[in-house]
Amino acid sequence: MPNMIRNRNEKRMNPISFRVSLLLCAVSIVPFSASAATRPKAQPAAQPARKAPVPRAESVSVVGTLRQAAGSGQMVRTRAEASVSTVDRSYITKQVASAGALNLVQNMPGANVATSDAFGMSNQVTMTLRGLNQQEIGFMVDGTPQNDPNNGTIYPSQLIDSENLQSASITQGSSPIDTPSYVDLGGQVSFRTIDPSHTFGGYASAMFGTWDSKKQFIRINTGDIGHTGIRGWLSFSNFYDQHFTGPGTDRRLHIDAKFVKEWGHGNRVAAVFTWADQTISNYYEPTLAQWNANGRSNYYSPTYMPGGSPATNAAYWRMYQNPWEDFNIGLPSTFRLTKHITADVEPYFFHGSGGGLSGTTLPTGGYYWGNQFEAPGSALPGAASGQAPAVQRYLNSPYRTGFVDKLNWTEGKNTLTLGSWYEYDDFSNWIDYTPVTAGGAPQGPRGTDPTVMMANGRPLRSGDYNLMTQVNGIFLNDRLSLLHDRLQITGGIKTVMVDRVGTNHIPGTEYRTHDNSFQLLPRLMVGYDINHEHQLFFNATTGFRAPLGTSFFGSTSPATGQVTSLGAGQQKDEYSIAEEVGYRYQGRQILGSVTFFNYNFTNRQIATQTYVGNLPVSTTINEGGQTSRGVDIELGTVPFMHFSPYASFEYLHTSIDNDFRVGNDYLPTKGKTAVQSPHFQASFGLSYDDSLFFGNFGFKYLSSQYSTFMNDEKMPAQTHGDMTIGIYLPSYRYIKHPKFQLNFVNLWDTHYLAGLGSVLPNAQATRGVNGTLIGAAGSPTYIIGAGFTVAAQLSTEF
Repeated sequence: MPNMIRNRNEKRMNPISFRVSLLLCAVSIVPFSASAATRPKAQPAAQPARKAPVPRAESVSVVGTLRQAAGSGQMVRTRAEASVSTVDRSYITKQVASAGALNLVQNMPGANVATSDAFGMSNQVTMTLRGLNQQEIGFMVDGTPQNDPNNGTIYPSQLIDSENLQSASITQGSSPIDTPSYVDLGGQVSFRTIDPSHTFGGYASAMFGTWDSKKQFIRINTGDIGHTGIRGWLSFSNFYDQHFTGPGTDRRLHIDAKFVKEWGHGNRVAAVFTWADQTISNYYEPTLAQWNANGRSNYYSPTYMPGGSPATNAAYWRMYQNPWEDFNIGLPSTFRLTKHITADVEPYFFHGSGGGLSGTTLPTGGYYWGNQFEAPGSALPGAASGQAPAVQRYLNSPYRTGFVDKLNWTEGKNTLTLGSWYEYDDFSNWIDYTPVTAGGAPQGPRGTDPTVMMANGRPLRSGDYNLMTQVNGIFLNDRLSLLHDRLQITGGIKTVMVDRVGTNHIPGTEYRTHDNSFQLLPRLMVGYDINHEHQLFFNATTGFRAPLGTSFFGSTSPATGQVTSLGAGQQKDEYSIAEEVGYRYQGRQILGSVTFFNYNFTNRQIATQTYVGNLPVSTTINEGGQTSRGVDIELGTVPFMHFSPYASFEYLHTSIDNDFRVGNDYLPTKGKTAVQSPHFQASFGLSYDDSLFFGNFGFKYLSSQYSTFMNDEKMPAQTHGDMTIGIYLPSYRYIKHPKFQLNFVNLWDTHYLAGLGSVLPNAQATRGVNGTLIGAAGSPTYIIGAGFTVAAQLSTEF
């Protein structure tokens, strides 16, 4: 695509290239230091015995018990050389039974999860981490990627049930070097499932709440199966609720399973499986003007009027749903080959089908198939005044298969890791139309017949493409332990090549694209233990995000033939260099950390609107450079008199480094604050557990954030709180450890906007750098925050 950015400092030295060179030099030194450090040295005749060093790795090991966890279960001891935040099972088990996996991390430093419902079922959710959105964050479950292979986003309703999670972690600055993701320059969110028990048993729960919400969950543990060494669990859940803002329902069936076989010393094979079938209704996303005028009364029409206005009927709520089915499987395995060498392998596979529905109208006299006008194949029901109501189906069928393998060689104080990653994605996407029934429901909600046809015998489609992606990665990591394991130095380098080939079948649009990118990603991480309580750490890492699949091809209007979304063609990868300097204290009673961070981005990719002539259309643009820096603080204590507090805080400063091109002029965006980047956010939590009664309280504050590059519109600041109270009940025969709890979401029923639904260059007419009056690009939309919700849950082991 043409360069849409003008950099006012083109003659200055490129700091990105300079810092990459420094990182490469630092990484190259580590292997030589390692070889020198592992040479035999004369040892004293006797050494006093000392404790084994605390395990240190980029992955986080959860410690603690269910009732004695620090920081309300939101602080876990770690020696990672990076900023890491984790919630363990003691926190997870006290949340709303149907809480989406993303809701579990919403109080961590830098994390902002915006969702319209209290249960985490809505797919209209945004998560930002230090101002970076979910399309720039890698999401993993036991090492398998969860981001959508086409648009990079995450859909919480597809993730594993929270009842099956052992922990949820955020690595705020960067992902581990072996992460199989090409969208994770903003960090990683990882979920770890519980292991099966060695004995037969299970767990069951039932939840009922406001908005007619209900969930049933059961998990069966097989125990050890004969003498095979295999054990596993299988769970099933059923969820339903109604929307608090107006008409709309959510239904979800879900199955999770995990089986494990262990043998010898350190050999382990696991299989983790997830299946979901759901129909989730959309929440309306208002503009700021609509929110100020109507508040939560912004919703789709509750009724359909046969014979009424097609435009009015097109707002009927049953036309705005998301039917979807998928399954995901990963096989994380570890093998000990020799005393010093282990191998880790993880193949994974994902397939889904379904999409999103929205109401629309179609002209009865004919349609545009791209730039070609075609007569209708048959009459549509409900027609009036030359228009007929219909449902637009945004459908896709993704396949993803991949494999990560690595060898780990430990010799003395040195661990060398060499690994590779391969992934193949096949993504088919099409936008077609289905008639509505006499009651206004879509006749083909899941992409099946009937489909609106043209007279030429083809289905009417306004978008239709296939994109195939192949990823090849190689990584090398060297870890050196010095000064009696007090100093840890890790240097690594990763190379990733992403190759994409796609075809578009809509007449008059770009037919074929072929994009290839190669990235070199060095990193350096250092940790120093002053003593067993105090630690300093530093890291300098690089990351990238390949262009999203949705950015390559456009779509057209069946009514006019005009472009509605513009394919951006070949784009440059978004690239980042990040540094962290931090201090971590982990005493017997208090745990805390302070982390200062700095990011520099080039080729920042933003999904927004641009212009084709005077017509605003959706597209992905290269925003140029961006600088982000700030500080994260996290503090918690172990229980004292049964109470355990937790607090987190972030200050974030972001700056757009370039002006934004519009036609032959530029919006003066240089120096403006980036969108989705609140300057301040803070969380506070307090838990209580005396082995009979338990409870916790959580409070979140988020300052205002801009929704336009010009900073001429912003979302107001928000505060809300949640609470849980419960009691442990006595066991009786086969009923073990039953408990009852009440969860309160949005305790004060605060009416607030939770996040940004869309961002734009400018919401007000603006004078460009060259003097042109640039009109408003439109109005950003927002996600309405969840309303007051009460949920009662009874659960037991057996």
